[in-house]
Amino acid sequence: MGIRSITRSGFASPPKRELIRAAVVGMVIFASLVVGLALGLRRTGMLRPELIVAGVLAVSCLPLWPWLRRLEYGILAILLAAGLLNILTLPTGTQSRLVLSMVIAAGCIGLWLFKTVWMRRGARLKPSRINAPLLAFIGIGFVSYAWSTLMRDPTVYVWKSFPIVQIAALAVNTLLPLLALFVANQIEDVRWLKRITWIILGLGAFAVVSLLFKLPTAAAISNGSRGLFATWVGVLAYTQLLFNRDLNRLRRILLLALFLAVAYLYFVVYVTWFSGWIPLAVACAAATLMHSRRLAVVVAAVLAVYLAVNAAFYFNDLVQTKVNSGDLERLGIWEQSLSLVSLHPMLGMGPAGYSVYNVSYFPRDARSTHNNYFDVLAQTGIVGLAAFVWLLAAFIRTGVATRRELLDRPGFELAFASAALAGSCGVVVSMMLGDWVLPFAYNQTITGFDNAAFTWIMLGAMVSLHLQQAGARRPLEVERVPWVTP
Repeated sequence: MGIRSITRSGFASPPKRELIRAAVVGMVIFASLVVGLALGLRRTGMLRPELIVAGVLAVSCLPLWPWLRRLEYGILAILLAAGLLNILTLPTGTQSRLVLSMVIAAGCIGLWLFKTVWMRRGARLKPSRINAPLLAFIGIGFVSYAWSTLMRDPTVYVWKSFPIVQIAALAVNTLLPLLALFVANQIEDVRWLKRITWIILGLGAFAVVSLLFKLPTAAAISNGSRGLFATWVGVLAYTQLLFNRDLNRLRRILLLALFLAVAYLYFVVYVTWFSGWIPLAVACAAATLMHSRRLAVVVAAVLAVYLAVNAAFYFNDLVQTKVNSGDLERLGIWEQSLSLVSLHPMLGMGPAGYSVYNVSYFPRDARSTHNNYFDVLAQTGIVGLAAFVWLLAAFIRTGVATRRELLDRPGFELAFASAALAGSCGVVVSMMLGDWVLPFAYNQTITGFDNAAFTWIMLGAMVSLHLQQAGARRPLEVERVPWVTP
């Protein structure tokens, strides 16, 4: 038999007959699921026109999936959907709705796993520090879901929609880390990192103009621009100015204007929103320190003088505003959360699980923690939190290693690596202020996938850049692939 063609990634292309067979089988399975879902929802009165349209489009597009070679376009589509298509959502039968960015992400990740695991038998993930903790965290999430269902306190009140919400929460907590893994393994060219960067910066400019001038277009990006969106826009623009020597004058002017506009919007206009400007400030401080210790000292001195002059506002008026709004009552909420965690310390109360315990044990004060660390602890226990912290540490270690490799090559890659590493510092801080990395089902709801997707895509892109640098240093090796026959 002849040797079949080998793709650039090192795997041979499967024969056309097998692709057709896979498309037909996939179409039948997917069509069956859609029809079954439609019939089930019709009986409950939840069948809506948008569900029918989405099902028809999905089934009609399915035969094209096996021929889709550039899943990188899916990554760009997730970013654009998260930033511009907030108002187009699908019903779930609960108060939360399904955002298109999550639908596209599920489709791309599913297709990637299908092509990698089923069509390329024996294929493996690219070696990376994040693989073990990421897969461990996802696995613990499923174990915690089963544990919480079997071992739930029988006196806890469970409302009708909770099982659906819990599955949706498990899906979000699984898809977001998988999104980073997908990006890390799929992107193999710096050009895609540039496209990601300019799309985020473009969305940032769109958001800033819409919010500053209170334009109707603000509704299109209102959900996507929450959370760490401002941090990624600001730090990407800032690091390109600091580290990219290849920028022409026009791009420098535009990036400077965008950075100053973001700084004004979040440090002045939205100064009472701590989750908006504190992670941005941490990320920019980290990037400044990476660039120059002298510059960091100068900036710190200027900020100290500014805070001294405006001390009355920042330490009196601003704090008093937060006290009046109840934002500083979170210590009591966290203490309450820990008392619930003590019931299931190792594996937690399952995805979104502590909400039913809260309602049952503290009916007059049942609130979410507004803290991702406590959310992860309550949902997956000590084991899950340990895996998640391990994952964060792996991302940061990867960012440090990547930036170290690029120090002698100031350009886009160094700027991007610096932005990803500095943004990771902002991520670590932001998780203390809200559920901006893994949106909680009863706080942001699953629509928080829109703004959280930016973080996980950037973290995955950082790992992708590290893998590209490692591949450039390693000599090309001939690998035995399952599609080649002697």
